[in-house]
Amino acid sequence: MANVIARLRSDAGRCTGDIKRPPKPRTRDTERFRRDPLAAWFDAEAIARIRDWHRVIKKLDVDLYTIGMVALFRAVRSLTKSFEGSNPTWVKRAKEESSLIYLDYSEVDLAVEREIYFVSSRAAEHPKYSAPITLIGGDSSALPIADERIDVVLTSPPYLTRIDYAVAYTRELAILGIDISSDRRLRSGLMGTTLIRREDSLDLSALGGAGKSLLERIAQHDSKASSGYYLKQARQYLDDLTAGFDQLNRVCKRKATVHLVIQDSFYKDVPVPLAEICIEESRARGWDLELQERFEVRRSLTALNTAARAYKKGDVEESVITLRRG
Repeated sequence: MANVIARLRSDAGRCTGDIKRPPKPRTRDTERFRRDPLAAWFDAEAIARIRDWHRVIKKLDVDLYTIGMVALFRAVRSLTKSFEGSNPTWVKRAKEESSLIYLDYSEVDLAVEREIYFVSSRAAEHPKYSAPITLIGGDSSALPIADERIDVVLTSPPYLTRIDYAVAYTRELAILGIDISSDRRLRSGLMGTTLIRREDSLDLSALGGAGKSLLERIAQHDSKASSGYYLKQARQYLDDLTAGFDQLNRVCKRKATVHLVIQDSFYKDVPVPLAEICIEESRARGWDLELQERFEVRRSLTALNTAARAYKKGDVEESVITLRRG
């Protein structure tokens, strides 16, 4: 999904042409669509029409394909807005058939075509890039890149805020045929996931002082499950974070520069100094801190959690960290 959006951003200035509406559906058996990942929100007839659009879009040239897919993502998000709660990163599912969204084919067409027009208009305003762009999908803990090939890295890893990105984008993943409720592999593998994996490979002896201190404070907190589930989730996050730093070390050249966008947060009333942790972990791997710019965060997603408001918190900062090696 991220690759589709990145491809649109890189090629938007070159996107031309029209996306034609699928043929008017004939009478058909829609029973099979009840097992579709989109059945968490839509009735079978609406799903059948969304799949008509998906088939048409998949046959387009790559430039139009990205416009069509992003438009389809937006259309499904718009149509399922009633399943969004106060937390915009958590998407509910229909608990019973009467809660599903019932649409005929013309209503689906209208929603998709409206988004195609919007995305196409934005793409037309986008500048063309003269340099070639290559997009590669991979895991940050096992990058498909040879050693010492990268000059500059700009990245913003997931923060330790317990935002489950697979759930946040569950509707887009459903369009791509992935049902995270029945197949947990993708969700489990993401950095920051709220699912706990069986293996725990975090090397505490190699972890910096800020990371160790955070784990100790979470383990000693008197709230329920702090020394159990929440400690495991924090350890898992730091395991993924340090594995990512190991990969940066491997793929970056000797004089490379890394720019990180990082946000601190809180576990209950315990500060999570993610910027400090990242600086420590990078220094342990031979990187020097060249610059840290701090920005006040006025609105934080943690404020949406009513239970979390019971704990006193301080200000939250976002940092842009520049690291250089050699």
